[in-house]
Order: sequence, then C-alpha cells, then structure tokens
Amino acid sequence: MNKGAEKLGEKQILRTGIVIAGAYADRVRRVLYAQLSGMIKEKRIDSKEVARAAGELNQILYDAFVRNLALSKGDLVRIEIPYTVSGGRISWDYSSLKVRAFREIGEEVVEKAVEEALKGRQAQEAVSR
Repeated sequence: MNKGAEKLGEKQILRTGIVIAGAYADRVRRVLYAQLSGMIKEKRIDSKEVARAAGELNQILYDAFVRNLALSKGDLVRIEIPYTVSGGRISWDYSSLKVRAFREIGEEVVEKAVEEALKGRQAQEAVSR
C-alpha cells in the first residue's frame, strides 16, 4: 500500500497528516503523486491528470482556508479525502472531505501564560516556606 493511501475497493484516501497551512498545497500534491506513482509508471494515469486533480482540490481548500477561515500560514491543518481513479481520471469525493484546522496562539500569548504560571508557582513556594 502506498504511503498515505488506504484502498477501499476502487477508492483511495488522501491523508496529508498535520501540516502548516502555508504548505498544505504542496503536501496535497506530493501525497497524491506518491500514492499514484505506480499507476503513473504503468501509464494507467497521466501525471498531468494528477496535477490537475491536486490543483482542483487545492483551489477549494484555498477558498476555505484563506477566504472563509482566514487561517494564517502558521496555523495547522489536516486534510483527508477519498478519491477514485477511473478511466485515467481522478474524482474527489467532496461529500467525505474532512478538514481539521488548528490556530496558532502566538508567541506573546504563550510567553505571558508561562510567565504567569511561573509567578504563581514562585508565590506558592514562598507561602509554603
């Protein structure tokens, strides 16, 4: 079985794993090419079709991530979508598209939270002495 692929009859599933939002398009393309490399070598599918399908999915994801969710490049996403290859064409099962998005908190917020926790710990230790 190819990396990131799971066969369900004729279906495969593209899974990106967790990736920064600024690099999701490259990950989608790379995973799809990796999953279909055997079919490309066997001339069962054209590499241009793989590029077309990756581009199609990436356009939809771009609209969702950038326009609708306003994710920044440092936020994290995980994408999973089944697809079929039939007659040399890739068809996405958009009804089963699963996306998880995780927002970056920001260094300043994290630093302040850690500082407050340390202050609380120091105050607690001072009282117990």
